[in-house]
Amino acid sequence: MKNINLFFFVILFITNVSYGQTIFVAESVTESGEVVGAKNEWDIDPWGKSLFIVYDNVTPITDNIIYLFVDKFIEGSFQPFDSKVIEIDKPTSRIKYDYKFTDVGKFRVYVVNANEETLSSLMLTLNTKTGSASNASRSDNYYDGIGLIFCETILVGSTPLGVIKKASISKNKGWIYIKLSHYAQLNSNTIQVDFWTKESNSFDYDKYVESKKYKIDPTWADTFFKYQFANPGRYKIVIYNDFEAIIKTGYITVTN
Repeated sequence: MKNINLFFFVILFITNVSYGQTIFVAESVTESGEVVGAKNEWDIDPWGKSLFIVYDNVTPITDNIIYLFVDKFIEGSFQPFDSKVIEIDKPTSRIKYDYKFTDVGKFRVYVVNANEETLSSLMLTLNTKTGSASNASRSDNYYDGIGLIFCETILVGSTPLGVIKKASISKNKGWIYIKLSHYAQLNSNTIQVDFWTKESNSFDYDKYVESKKYKIDPTWADTFFKYQFANPGRYKIVIYNDFEAIIKTGYITVTN
């Protein structure tokens, strides 16, 4: 009797696996809906890689929306990393989402319905493609699109507050924050910041002020630092990575 019960349990288990909800991360999806190149581990470029997250359901999904969550394994546990709302126009049993992965590490990808029920999940590992990180970070083009802002302070969570275009020595004693934001990893262990200013009758920023170097985590996509201007003037700030490739150039006017 135990063997018979075990037999039916195995059959039931196989049936549930065969016809249950499934999630894939794939290279592409054909017009007929066939998943191409699905796997749970990928090598991605430093600037990221677009992959399809495909969710298959047993029966057509009748909800108007479902939620896609991505958690990242950080310091011993999976922590919220990103989320997307997927709108559904008509009932369908398959949903695909074109998602750009820009970070490496271990991830949990899962789909949740409107009732906060997890429909399916997948463990995913992303690695940096061998040799591409150093080559990319040696090139100025790698940092195309990076953002630089000046602000009065940075809140918890790296949120800028009081974005400015001019700084004042009388206000905050000339202290400001400078923040870099990239869509991919910065791929540098340090950033070097050169400060230049204009002479009163000069058209160029040809007067060297000083240089600062800050240690960062190369996997970060953004970073910030605090700097104090001692004198009024018009300044150019040039930021370099470990390989002396320019990350970003910024300009700011400092008043009394």
